[in-house]
Amino acid sequence: MENDEVLSVLDADTNGLTQSEIHARMQRYGPNQLDQPEPTPAFIRFLSQYNDPLNYLLITAALIALAIKPDHPGDAIFIFLVLTANAFFGFWQEGQAEQAMDALKQMSISNSVTLRDGFESEIPTTELVPGDIVKLEEGINVPADIRLLEVYQCRVDESALTGESEPITKHLEPIDVNTLLADRRNMMYMGTTVSTGRAVGIVVETGMTTQLGRIASDISEAQTPKTPLELKLESLGRFLGFIALVVAVLLVSIKLILAYGGDVPLREVAIKQFITAIAIFVAIVPEGLPIILVITLSLGMRNMARHKAIVRRMKAVETLGSTTVICSDKTGTLTKNEMTVRQLHTVDGYYGVTGDGFNPKGALSIDGTELDEDSMSTLQSNPGFRLLAACLSLCHNSQISKHEGRWTAIGDPTDSACAVLGWKLNGEVRKFSQRHPRLHEFFFDTERKRMSVIHEYEGERWVFAKGAAGGFVPITTHRYLDGELVEISEDDLKEASKRNEEMGSQSMRVIALAAKKLAVDEDMTDISNVENGMIFLGLVGIMDPPRPEVKEAIQICQDAGIKVKMITGDHHMTASAIGQELSISGAEADPVSGADLRSMSEDELSDAVEKAIFSRVTPDQKMRIVSSLQEQGEIVAMTGDGVNDAPALSGANIGIAMGIAGTDVAKDAADMVLQDDNFANIVHAVEEGRKIYQNIRNFVRYQVSTNVAAVALIVISTFIFGWELPLTATQILVINILMDGPPAVALGVEKRHGKVMERPPRPVDEGLPNGRDIALIFYLGAVMVIGTLIVFFLAGGGVYGNECSLAPFATEADVGFNVDDCLAGDEVALSAWNSYADSTFADAQTMTFAVFIVFQLFNVLNCRSEKDSLFTLGLFSNKAINYAILASGFLLFLFVHFATYRIPLIGIDFGSLLSTTPLESVDWMVLIAVASTVFLVEEFRKLMMNSGFFSVRR
Repeated sequence: MENDEVLSVLDADTNGLTQSEIHARMQRYGPNQLDQPEPTPAFIRFLSQYNDPLNYLLITAALIALAIKPDHPGDAIFIFLVLTANAFFGFWQEGQAEQAMDALKQMSISNSVTLRDGFESEIPTTELVPGDIVKLEEGINVPADIRLLEVYQCRVDESALTGESEPITKHLEPIDVNTLLADRRNMMYMGTTVSTGRAVGIVVETGMTTQLGRIASDISEAQTPKTPLELKLESLGRFLGFIALVVAVLLVSIKLILAYGGDVPLREVAIKQFITAIAIFVAIVPEGLPIILVITLSLGMRNMARHKAIVRRMKAVETLGSTTVICSDKTGTLTKNEMTVRQLHTVDGYYGVTGDGFNPKGALSIDGTELDEDSMSTLQSNPGFRLLAACLSLCHNSQISKHEGRWTAIGDPTDSACAVLGWKLNGEVRKFSQRHPRLHEFFFDTERKRMSVIHEYEGERWVFAKGAAGGFVPITTHRYLDGELVEISEDDLKEASKRNEEMGSQSMRVIALAAKKLAVDEDMTDISNVENGMIFLGLVGIMDPPRPEVKEAIQICQDAGIKVKMITGDHHMTASAIGQELSISGAEADPVSGADLRSMSEDELSDAVEKAIFSRVTPDQKMRIVSSLQEQGEIVAMTGDGVNDAPALSGANIGIAMGIAGTDVAKDAADMVLQDDNFANIVHAVEEGRKIYQNIRNFVRYQVSTNVAAVALIVISTFIFGWELPLTATQILVINILMDGPPAVALGVEKRHGKVMERPPRPVDEGLPNGRDIALIFYLGAVMVIGTLIVFFLAGGGVYGNECSLAPFATEADVGFNVDDCLAGDEVALSAWNSYADSTFADAQTMTFAVFIVFQLFNVLNCRSEKDSLFTLGLFSNKAINYAILASGFLLFLFVHFATYRIPLIGIDFGSLLSTTPLESVDWMVLIAVASTVFLVEEFRKLMMNSGFFSVRR
């Protein structure tokens, strides 16, 4: 479509819109801004912390307890207090992450230069409407989608939108409507930046109808999948709830059937059994698990923050440890998006160039060794080399500066790369150009494919030119040889062509450099004369190099069984070369192109995603690749920095954005933001995620073994032996939260064991707990149940089930009544037995409560590692566990030894609240001896496993 047709379709002209037209279009199209998601109210964010299957079970148990015993709401209140504390902690931690994100956001452009009513004016960008005429110049962020009407040597950086690392030269030629976004040369798009030149265009789309707006719409529609941890916790919650329901229903039903027609009223039996059912619900649900998870994950967030990684969604911390595939954008993620000269070929030799990005610190090198001062002095004495250095320092329009500790460049990336090398050779380019002022300039254009400048240099007028190597063959006639100017030969041209091809095969952009001294009477405005008979100075190879830390990070990921894939909007050869330089496994195969992806069916795509490199890929194709991998059961981490990465960042299992180079759109779509753009921090994050998951397994094994043992204890004692409850619901709550809580949290900060990054990712369908954990849970649970039942029985826990009976080892002399008189119905003897039974059962419950807790304190030492002995790990190597054991031990001693102490404010003593009585010293010794068996049998198991006793000898 020609310019006149565009103006006609938009009902506009080159003088701009009138005020009435502007008002009407603003009403029709709305402001030029992206829709902002409605912020979630703080109250709703707080309530969302309760959205967890384990919390549902706890709330159910609390409501049942409150319904059956409304006059004793202690259990229900205790549960709700724990849930609320957990919710507050999670709400606060996620709020901290959002504050850190807000601090990273950068200000966007606020004003645009437009032509309205025939007059030029500056207006807020949000007020642009379709049909507005907009003026653009170097350094300006494009404020809307714009069809170009005039261009003046204009090139645009579209890397944030398309992934294309090279600036795109713009023209006015009409193009086919189906042309790929990255190849639409007569358009500019919101979110891109003018690198060089000037342009005038007409706004064709604003706000959410721009290409950027469509991507934002894709982000809002993308469904963020649940994390593996969320899925496993849901499964665990359903499983525990099912077990609790089945056991409770069976027990209540069987007890009611057996009591039918008996002396005890069914209502009394039902109430008693419902109390037992509540105890089972409370026992089977790991009440402390939600808050322990929150604490552990938040500590993981803090550890990652120390490695400059802000995690925005708490449960995403663990997801990193589950990652099986990392899909990474290239430009700005694997590379720095800072074009850099990597090689310099002069007519006399070849040099590497050291340094990083736009930082002018660096030098020439030979075989990796930087040239010393003497070697550089020798080079500088060569007139050809001096001219080459001057050409690099003068033939550009870039500004290199240091801002907030980071080197940045404004201008064309190729210009900037040459300017940085000029700085390395001549010192600060701004000062160098001030000493050698510019007299004239011929801008770069697509026909000549070069730019030329004329400067006053060493007292004379010199032309310096740079551009595509092929365009310099017809205009160069001489070169320097041993300091003397000689005619260029065919061999010289062949050598230059060979070097050009070598660098091109490495996906470098090759730029030729040339110079010419103008005579006093030569017309410096005559381009045909100025750009003729020039001296060939050399070639530079420019590329957007990989970040220095990336290659090692990728190797670590691949060693850990994580597949790394590059998905970029850049060209085929560039993507392939970078992939091979980074040693991405499979990069030697031909990349899959966006054009190929467009025609693929879903079945074909599922095969194609096995490839490692994807080039010229659009944002929706990135999303298709991620979705296809997820459908195959992969846990996908997507990294990126541009607007074009945002939908895939949002749809991946975990999206990772760059904090410095990343756009705000990408950061908002991500689960994690790398503050320093260091790709290697992903390795730290994966390592931290794997360690956290191992610790989650450890404390789930610890907590669930407690729950299984408590349920088994209740079922065996009440159903099989017919005893009263050995533990009350409140005691179980105290065990699960106060007593098990500190040790479980301490397990959450256990250091990693072994080389976690040399193991493959865990199976996606692995349960939590997994098969090995379940076996250990029942194995250790059985030891604890047997020991606790023995203590409960020997302490007299069975006296309530058999009238006028005595506790084991008790005599009539000890109890103060005659058993025969009691059996005969003597009221005095019966009264004495009732007092004895109450006292004995209270002691038995206290002994059970205490021994069960001490069992847990020994068991937490077992759960530090599934395989390694405590003595291998170091008895005191986890200080947190040592302190946790001391804290829980102190609380136990407080609750038991000071059972008669009245708690201030509520006016209830510990004994009444927790059903405890003081114990003797000998009781404590017995408890510790019995409870230590769980530690001894587990150490024996580990000894047998690690000794190779069961291995087959060859």
